[in-house]
Amino acid sequence: MTTQQTLRVGIVGCGNIGSGSHLPGWQANRDVAAVVGLADPSPETLDRARALAGLASTQAHLDPMELIARPDVDAIDICTPQHLRRDLIAAAAAHGKHVLCEKPLGTIPSDAAAAVAAGDITLAMVHNYLWLPEVRAAQRVIDSGEIGAVRSVTVNFLGIVDVPGSAGYAPRWRHEAALAGGGVLMDILHGVYVAESLLGEPLRRVSAYADNRDPDANVEDLALCRFETGSNAALVNIAWGHGPGGLEVTGTEGRVVAVYRDGGTSPWSPLDRVLVTTAAGTRVELDVTGQADDDYAALLDTFVYVTRDFTQAALGGTAPRASGADGLRILEATVGALASAATGRIVEIPLDRDSPAFLRGVLGVADLDLPDWSPVRTRGLYRQTTTTAEETSR
Repeated sequence: MTTQQTLRVGIVGCGNIGSGSHLPGWQANRDVAAVVGLADPSPETLDRARALAGLASTQAHLDPMELIARPDVDAIDICTPQHLRRDLIAAAAAHGKHVLCEKPLGTIPSDAAAAVAAGDITLAMVHNYLWLPEVRAAQRVIDSGEIGAVRSVTVNFLGIVDVPGSAGYAPRWRHEAALAGGGVLMDILHGVYVAESLLGEPLRRVSAYADNRDPDANVEDLALCRFETGSNAALVNIAWGHGPGGLEVTGTEGRVVAVYRDGGTSPWSPLDRVLVTTAAGTRVELDVTGQADDDYAALLDTFVYVTRDFTQAALGGTAPRASGADGLRILEATVGALASAATGRIVEIPLDRDSPAFLRGVLGVADLDLPDWSPVRTRGLYRQTTTTAEETSR
């Protein structure tokens, strides 16, 4: 355990998430953390973030390795697209830097496994939806025992807004399998780790359906998944578009339901209430209907919690709320769901270490034993295109 009082942080990736969400989170925790450096390959993006952070030009780097090597940096906050994260985590670990990594941990499970084993550092995940008010409320009710043992969780995120990536990078990178490692399910695997957390047990099996109506993409825009643990299960349904949203937990003695405005998807539709129903009737656990109409305020607050939790773990040697091992398991469950959708089979979690899905991610899914109806064959999902990750990152 260290007696150091302030964690000195460098942010790698200063696009929409890095500068718009992570940086404000760090700035809200100035009592325990300080952003001392930034890195991004786009000069324009880097300069905008530097101004927001109030840093000197000497503290901003086009090459992330320069930032990682700086002796005045204790931790690296990785906000790059996921196919770039493996090498950054390895470099940070080699320099003894703690790492906070955006979800997912990578595009390829085998790479993520290597990252988890990279060194004796704190590796934490940005599983920030765990700090949404409705998730915290549901967890609070579960922990109280009011609804008994959890039997099932349903997460509907069927109205996800397809937010483009940074204009200075590649706005449609989330629609390219080699870059994103999957489509909407990989993009919003928040639903997977939220479901696992509320179930209270690690995910062990998955079966799923996936489809895509975008002829210019080779990833899914709809995923309907069933995740099983040793004693309960979750339905996680995610899509880009205008479908319904919601969160429900069913226990042996009652249920918890999060109600969103107009039945929409969090966080684009604000939370209204969290209701608890038992044999005694229905009560309100949380009511925010009278608060300011700001769709994203609660979401932005989650980054304050994430960065503070990571800081406490890095400085105090404690376990973060979501560890690298958790991130690896959720990534394997997500890739496993896409493999199930491609093959029509139940997939075990952890993945088989010799499986193409473990070794190559969704690009390996195309090498599995596929039926004629597989969306890999009928929709062209997860086929390698002429655009590679290396070409797009130049």
